[in-house]
Amino acid sequence: MRLLELKFENFKSFKGHVTVPLGPGFTCITGPNGSGKSNITDAILFILGSRSTKLLRARKLKQLIHGFQEGSKKKSGPKSCKVSMSFDNSDRFLAIEKDLVTFTKGIKLKGKDTTTYYQIDKKKSSAREFEALFSRAGLYATGYNIIQQGDVIQTSLMSGIERRRKMEDVAGITAYDNRLKRTRSARKSVEADLVLLNERAKESKRTLKQLEREKEDAEKLEIIIKEIDENEISLKFRTIFDLEAEIESRREIVDKYTKELEKIDKKQYKRREDIEANQLKFKEIENEIGISGGNKARELQEELDKARVAHALAGRNAESAQNELRDLEIERKTITGEHKVASKELKTLTKELDSLNKIIRTLESKVSAKVTRLTELEGAAANNSEVVKKQRDQLEELRKKAGGLEMQRHRIEGEKEQLENQLTNAKEQVIRSKQWLDSITTDAKEADFQLKDMEIGNKSANQNLEKIKKKHKDVLKSIEKYQTELSGLESQLRNLSMKLASKEAAQRAREEFGGYAKGVKAILQCRDEGKLSGIIGTVAELGRVDEKYATALEVAAGARLQSIVTENDRAAADAIEFLKRNNIGRVRFLPLNKIHSYKPSAAALLISKKTSAIGFAQDLVKFDSRYKDAFGNVFGDTVIVDSLSNARKHLGKGRMVTLQGEVLESGGALVGGSAPRTGVGFGTADRTEIDSLSAEIGNLDAEKLQKSSALGELIDSAGKLATARQELESEKAAFQTRVTDYDGRAEEVKKRVQEAEDALKSREGMVEALQGEIIERKESVESLEQEIQNITSEISNATKDLQTIAGGKSSKNIAKLQSDLDEFREELSGKQSQFAALSAKTEAIQSDVGRLKGDLDLNQKEQKELQITLKQETQNSAKLDKELKKLRKEEETKFKQLKGLRDSRDNLHDILTELKSEFATNQELKRSRKHAMNDLKVEIATREPRLLEARNKISDDIKTPQTVLSREKLENNKEILERKRSRLGSVNMLSLDHYRLEAERFGEIKKHRKQLKEEVRRLESLETKISDKKENKFMGVYNHIGESFKTSFKEITGGGEAWLVLENEDSPFEGGVTIKARMPKKKLYPVEALSGGEKSLVSMAFIFAIQGYDPSPFYLLDEPDQNLDGVNTEHIGRAIALQSSFAQFLVVSLHHAALREAENVIGVFMGDDGVSRLHQIQDVNTFISSLPTETEANA
Repeated sequence: MRLLELKFENFKSFKGHVTVPLGPGFTCITGPNGSGKSNITDAILFILGSRSTKLLRARKLKQLIHGFQEGSKKKSGPKSCKVSMSFDNSDRFLAIEKDLVTFTKGIKLKGKDTTTYYQIDKKKSSAREFEALFSRAGLYATGYNIIQQGDVIQTSLMSGIERRRKMEDVAGITAYDNRLKRTRSARKSVEADLVLLNERAKESKRTLKQLEREKEDAEKLEIIIKEIDENEISLKFRTIFDLEAEIESRREIVDKYTKELEKIDKKQYKRREDIEANQLKFKEIENEIGISGGNKARELQEELDKARVAHALAGRNAESAQNELRDLEIERKTITGEHKVASKELKTLTKELDSLNKIIRTLESKVSAKVTRLTELEGAAANNSEVVKKQRDQLEELRKKAGGLEMQRHRIEGEKEQLENQLTNAKEQVIRSKQWLDSITTDAKEADFQLKDMEIGNKSANQNLEKIKKKHKDVLKSIEKYQTELSGLESQLRNLSMKLASKEAAQRAREEFGGYAKGVKAILQCRDEGKLSGIIGTVAELGRVDEKYATALEVAAGARLQSIVTENDRAAADAIEFLKRNNIGRVRFLPLNKIHSYKPSAAALLISKKTSAIGFAQDLVKFDSRYKDAFGNVFGDTVIVDSLSNARKHLGKGRMVTLQGEVLESGGALVGGSAPRTGVGFGTADRTEIDSLSAEIGNLDAEKLQKSSALGELIDSAGKLATARQELESEKAAFQTRVTDYDGRAEEVKKRVQEAEDALKSREGMVEALQGEIIERKESVESLEQEIQNITSEISNATKDLQTIAGGKSSKNIAKLQSDLDEFREELSGKQSQFAALSAKTEAIQSDVGRLKGDLDLNQKEQKELQITLKQETQNSAKLDKELKKLRKEEETKFKQLKGLRDSRDNLHDILTELKSEFATNQELKRSRKHAMNDLKVEIATREPRLLEARNKISDDIKTPQTVLSREKLENNKEILERKRSRLGSVNMLSLDHYRLEAERFGEIKKHRKQLKEEVRRLESLETKISDKKENKFMGVYNHIGESFKTSFKEITGGGEAWLVLENEDSPFEGGVTIKARMPKKKLYPVEALSGGEKSLVSMAFIFAIQGYDPSPFYLLDEPDQNLDGVNTEHIGRAIALQSSFAQFLVVSLHHAALREAENVIGVFMGDDGVSRLHQIQDVNTFISSLPTETEANA
């Protein structure tokens, strides 16, 4: 890659469009100072992306625009500037698939602000894209390959750390740093995740522990639910088995009735005698039951229930009193024992106090004697000096105060010790109270649970009883209703049967004497006997007419009245075949499926509209609409007219018949006279009515059969309900007794719970109060100890002062006496402390003795009251027991007698019912049995769908059990299981899934934690490997650059020596890289001690050394030789010329040597207008000769 040219537009001192052509190799830019040659360097820095306007020698970006002046009101002048760099990219050093690439960066003014834009080959780009492309090519505005004016010696002056980092950049180990940084960041992140995961593991473990308890309850509930489901399945099978048994039993009864019908006729005479005998017995038993009465028995049962409840309550009260007496007696013995122990301890403490008091008085006497002697010695030593006297008086006051404080401290310490003992006892009482409360609370919960259980049972019994009563009442009402309905049905059946018999007789008479042809009669007879199907009847049978139209209609129909209507032509054909086979005669048939509807003619319609016309003949006949076409076929369009005179007016226009029977044919013929009506004619009742009556009677018979069966079931159900009612009343009484019993026990336990709670609160309050008092005593003791310590110090100081004043032998005597006195006082203080402690303990014991005496008196009082209660309840219980025995005896006698009478009556009633139903008549008996069989079949038919439904409720994969418990036991099991479920209360069934999920989560956390630990170890290992690779890479670059640096420096200086030195050879990255240099024929100096020119040589050698390792596409050097003399300038020029064969160099220089070595020289000059202009110098030597010598220029 090579930089081909630079283009400016209004950039700094360059106005308009300026192009700087750059050849390969060494290009030198020269010109007078201030001509703007360094602005070319600034242009390159600007486009490479310098982020600091300071590097571009401008305060603001605006100042890069040619002619811009801050604050100027001049509106003319450029408002923008731009710089372009064109590169030969044939080697694709830039990551762009083009041989020629041009980068453009510009600035535009927008009011007071500026905007920057970027372009690549005239296409919009961005600073980020510029930076990415240049960085991949190794071009940076701050890179080592770009040296601005005055910065050439910075490479020499930079610190060792900076120089090492520069070499790191060249070595490309920044990538290692980035990898290390990412690895360390990843490791820290993983470690942080590991810490977080550990916390999650702890949290998950706590959650698991909490969920475990919920899971146990859920598992229990799951088992209960499973048992409930199994019990429910057993109940379903029980229903199936019961229905199967009921169906089978009814089938057996049907079979039995079938056989029984065959024997009924043989037993009729015997049944008559049995009925009369049993009726007599039934009447006698009814009279006996009426005398005994069921109400008295029920009243006796109620009295018995009340007596049982009262007896149970009295027994419970007596037992409760007995238990309380026993507890009080135990409590009395305990209190008595504690009182004896406390009294004995009080006597012992009193003796100890008396003995200790005597010792204290003896010690006080000794102390007093010592004090008196000490006072004498101190007075003698001071020669009655006022100062000593005052000092002694102060000392004595301090001693008295110290003694008082000691006594006070001992007393408070004794009180504190006693309070601590009381606190210990109170805490023990609190623990005992809590244990007692827990025990009683458990009893209370158990009693409350049992009470609720009993109340639920009692409530259930009451509800069941009320349901039974209501059901029994409803059944009795239903029985009455069915009996009424059956009576009504029997009345309807009698009336309809009579009516049907009348109709059938009339019909038979008409058939026998109505003039039907022989063939017609034969067909009708076969119809009635069922020999021919599809025969409906004759036209005469199927129609009804008013009497006033009968003659006219019979004449109009004529012989067609005997036409027989059939369902279809098949039936007609069969009937004809029958007539032919038996040679009976001929009959006209009208098959309903073949005959056509008849429409009247226009002439007939006109006649029918006349006032004399009554109507079409078929319209005056009443018949079923199904037979409309048959009647149309018989009558056609015949019109009935009121009289012959009126009919004659229309003669020849249509067929007419008068009310008197004259016939007027459509052809004009008249038929009339006095002929009588034929034997065949319409009747007032038709076959349809007979069939309707027969169907209605059949329906009423079926309804009667059904209601009779239902009535039998209701009577049976009423008996069962009566028995169930009696059993539930007994069960209710038993439950009431148990509820009353447990209610008393629950109240007693609740009372004890309240007492225990009060005692616990009292003891807890005592503990709290004692703790507060102990804290106060501790604070008082600490305060007194501090005060005693202060006073003791004052006493010691005062004693020393006094001994100093006394001096000599007196001082020794005073000191010895003082020592003895301190010993006595110490002993006295100890005894006083014991005395204070014993006094406090004695007071506490006295208080305990008084309290125990009060508790004992209260106990005795309560025992007396309970003894009175026990006596009363025992007497009451005995009295109720006698009454209960009496009632039980009466119950056994009357209930037994009443039960026998009821059983006998019910048995006789069943026998009479059966006998009467069998006795009526043979046919009625048979019919009754058939009805009963039909009822049973109906019951079977109704139970079979229920059986099928019950079977469908059970899944096919459930195996049918061999045996199933009774329904009663299954229902009982269901209640027990439901109670177990309710005892568990609210159970979180999701805890099973939660526990499983949490356990899985905990396992995942442990697994993840293991993975994270392995990842931390892996990352630590990776850090070590990367660090080793980084160091190896750096050392390779360091050694390469070091060798190149030696060679370059030697070539530039013409024989000098320079080399690189690591500040920390063991850990290169913890130190820097320094430079050691020795100029030709000079001593070795640190680089900091070299001259400016020598430093420039070192910097250039270092740059060339880096170039040898990491060549840059081009180098931009702004006056690198400004500090060098002529000889060194030539060395630098030759070195640059030599390096330009490997890279492109763009050098700004004023030295002639650099101009001579350059391959391309560009001059920059500034005119009077302040605009920089470029000049391509072709002949360098001529140009140099025209310039003043460097010596002259420097002068």
